[in-house]
Amino acid sequence: MRAHSRAFCERLLVLFLGAWLGGSIVVWGVVVYNFAGIDHMLSRNPALSERAGFDPADEEGRKTSVIWVHSSELNRVFFESWCTAQLVLGAASLLVAFAVGRGAVIAPLAVAAALVVYQTWFLVPDIVELGRALDFAPRDPPPPELAEFGKRHGLYLGVDMTRVVAVAVAAVAAIWGGRTGGGRRRVASSGS
Repeated sequence: MRAHSRAFCERLLVLFLGAWLGGSIVVWGVVVYNFAGIDHMLSRNPALSERAGFDPADEEGRKTSVIWVHSSELNRVFFESWCTAQLVLGAASLLVAFAVGRGAVIAPLAVAAALVVYQTWFLVPDIVELGRALDFAPRDPPPPELAEFGKRHGLYLGVDMTRVVAVAVAAVAAIWGGRTGGGRRRVASSGS
């Protein structure tokens, strides 16, 4: 591979990894606020609170409301879409890392890609199915699916955090591992 092509591919790799990390932060923020935002909206807008169909202080009423279920469905779409985007980012990143022969980047990328495949094909479909079974379900007593949903959701979060660490390690290796001379630029001395 020519030097300018290699440099372009290394920059492209850093771009893909940055998009992957940045996307993760954005998706985390959106899905967390999607539920927290319900309370925020109801407290800021008395008219909405009056028309919500439940007392905002009623935890069970809130979690079985159309607003809550709507937020749940949005989060499902976000997770499914983000998993698809991550499959693309992971495959593209691995392809570029292999093309430039970046072994220090390939290993953490392979871990991250494998985790995304696991999330996409196993965890997210189960979480979506369990979540939909809980839509509009009364919470007192807690339905049996709620405990299983909590376990799957916790597993997803742990896997996702591990994936982000793997992508961050790959990004650090791509940024600092791509420089020649131990990360220092060679400077020609004028007095030699």
